[in-house]
Amino acid sequence: MPLSPFFLNGSPSEQRLVQDLVNEHLQLFGQDVLYLPRKIINQNTVIREITASKFDDSFRLEAYLVNVDGFGTPSDALTKFGVRDMDEITLVVSKERYDDFITPFIKSFPEGERVNANTPNEGDLIYLPLDNALFEIKYVERKVPFYQVNELFMYEFRCEIFEPEDEVVDLPDGLTDKNGEDVDDGIITRGNIITLQLDKDDNTNALGYVALASTVPGVKSVQRVPLFNDGNYLGTPTVQIFKPKQGNQATGTVTIAEGGIDTVTLTSSGSNYLSVPTISFTPPNKTTSSQIKFGNNSLHHTAITDVIGANFVFSTNVDSRDTGNGRLSLSFWLYPTKFDPAVNGGTVMWTDRFKIYYRETGNIIFASGSGSIENTTQLNLNAWNFIRVEQYNTDATISVNGTVSNNLNTANPIMFFAGDLLKLGADTAGAGFIPSQTASFEGFLDHLTINLTGDNALRNFTATQVPSSETSQETDGQTNSNASFIRKMDNEHPQVIATTDVNKVVTGLTINYEGWGYTSVPIMTIAQPELGSQATAVAIMTSRTGVPNQSVDRILITNPGFGYTEPPIVTFTGGNPISVAIATAVISEAVLGPIGITTGGRGYTFTPTVGITSVYTQQSNETIPLLQNAQAEAVVSTAGTVKEIRYSNAGAGYTNTTAYVGIQSVTTDFFGEFEIDELVTQVSTGTSAYVSSWNTADNILKVVASSGDFTVGETIVGAGASYRILAVGDDLTTAIPFAQNEVLETEADEILDFTERNPFGEF
Repeated sequence: MPLSPFFLNGSPSEQRLVQDLVNEHLQLFGQDVLYLPRKIINQNTVIREITASKFDDSFRLEAYLVNVDGFGTPSDALTKFGVRDMDEITLVVSKERYDDFITPFIKSFPEGERVNANTPNEGDLIYLPLDNALFEIKYVERKVPFYQVNELFMYEFRCEIFEPEDEVVDLPDGLTDKNGEDVDDGIITRGNIITLQLDKDDNTNALGYVALASTVPGVKSVQRVPLFNDGNYLGTPTVQIFKPKQGNQATGTVTIAEGGIDTVTLTSSGSNYLSVPTISFTPPNKTTSSQIKFGNNSLHHTAITDVIGANFVFSTNVDSRDTGNGRLSLSFWLYPTKFDPAVNGGTVMWTDRFKIYYRETGNIIFASGSGSIENTTQLNLNAWNFIRVEQYNTDATISVNGTVSNNLNTANPIMFFAGDLLKLGADTAGAGFIPSQTASFEGFLDHLTINLTGDNALRNFTATQVPSSETSQETDGQTNSNASFIRKMDNEHPQVIATTDVNKVVTGLTINYEGWGYTSVPIMTIAQPELGSQATAVAIMTSRTGVPNQSVDRILITNPGFGYTEPPIVTFTGGNPISVAIATAVISEAVLGPIGITTGGRGYTFTPTVGITSVYTQQSNETIPLLQNAQAEAVVSTAGTVKEIRYSNAGAGYTNTTAYVGIQSVTTDFFGEFEIDELVTQVSTGTSAYVSSWNTADNILKVVASSGDFTVGETIVGAGASYRILAVGDDLTTAIPFAQNEVLETEADEILDFTERNPFGEF
């Protein structure tokens, strides 16, 4: 027969009725129990075994005790370790009550403390006041009864008496048993006890430092975040301060002439440039492979006057006498493409002290002072030629492809004066040397080097050598010293310098170096404005009178950021809000940046006050927003160190690049005492455990439920104590009352002789 059409099996109203009946039945015939969810302290990373756990939260819940014939059979057992209590119970609880009352709180536990937050788990504890005992859930039946009216209404817990190992159990204060008597609020800490031999440890003060969030005038940061509405939250919300807005990018155009840039023009000034932007260009074009001696390019030159690198400016006079640098050699590769009789040859390079040029016949000449010397070996046209000028004392030579000229006695042994520039090509003024020679050479130049060391006695040896590689040209033949100046002519990019003003816009472009190798106009890119740094903050919660749950008490800034042109938006996320908090940011110039911790100190059992250098000697005036003193708060870790300093007001108007941060001193002669059941922490690693016992006289601390390993020499701190670890030992306790019976074992040893193979047989 099909189901009756007069009954809606599984309708929402029927399901609601059944659930209400289940809840009412449990409230009429059930027992008030405490549900203690297991929290993970330490878990094996390989097999995921929970090696230490704690039970420090409890929730009152009604449960129906299914047992009608006691605690099961057998309830006690004799083992080789003694008498073991094996009491078992079965409990039934309302699924709705668990899901609505317990699950939301378990979901708020920190990540990693709970395996499954949605349903009851095996390993959770039940405190039964009826027997004043703790039971461990060994199995959770989640589908009983099996889908009545197409729904599940209860959980069934199958439990055994709790046998502690490495667990910490914290029963709530004021707990009473069935008779109304107080239950001992001592934490049950049994299992693997770690014994620590301690020594009193010197406490140290924390130190901090701070600098301006931005040293650029006019750049603003978040100074403070006042609240307009403190909201109402079940948890702590996350505070987000929006990023600074990025400004507009500046642009410009370029023209070229003779292979390098000729002019640059600013077409858009951009906005919000917190620093001077860099300027880049697309790479120059390469010459043909036959016109490259070393590297990937050479300088193509026609009739323009070029400066060899704006950074090649002599800061001191270069003296080539023995009493000075010993010897100066200048070498380069030259690829002439034209010997023009009409212009009397061409100038290769020059300063106000000397000139190197060649005649229309191809003979190269070095002129210095009032004299000159000519090498009679002709340059090869449309081919590479190695040129070397060597000056020693007051003499000089010039060589072509290893052939050395006669000596020239120069009037001035100083070849380069301070401030001199080495220039290429046309010398329109004649520079005092061969005034008739003013034209530029035509061709290619590659790998220019200058070396300021050497031995005058061996000068001719290096003069005759033609290098076969970059390294051989750049290394001195006698001293093996590297050349003082090297210009490789390999696709050298232009250098353009930008300038900005107080309005944070680009105001001008200056050509510092025109570059070479361009056959088409390059693309010039002015870098985008910096985005600045995003501010960060945290919410500090409090409970307000007449308002349930929690409200935002204040916003503390962890990083004021920089680069804000307008107050950023502040939002609150998470925290299970009933009503959302509202805040806005106040920005100012010359704000202090994040406070760094030089040392967190040791032994802080209180939150120290923080003092920061004032903007000026008097107290800041709140009516002058551009001048405000910074105010900050410290955060102390469980290890007794200052781990962070946060701003309630990051200040404004600071003119010094740094300010002094003062942190209240820790009391140096206070070492304190550990309390039973408190959580202690190893400072360096964060390893924590619960105090099982503390012997003040011998400084012996016993702890349980360790989250890691304790190490000799490290510092362990509690709420009011700080000590150094001298020794670490394990002590497997035998004081577990539920699983051991020392009296029974002792009496049995007196009756039976277990040293015999068969104590019940004949000898």
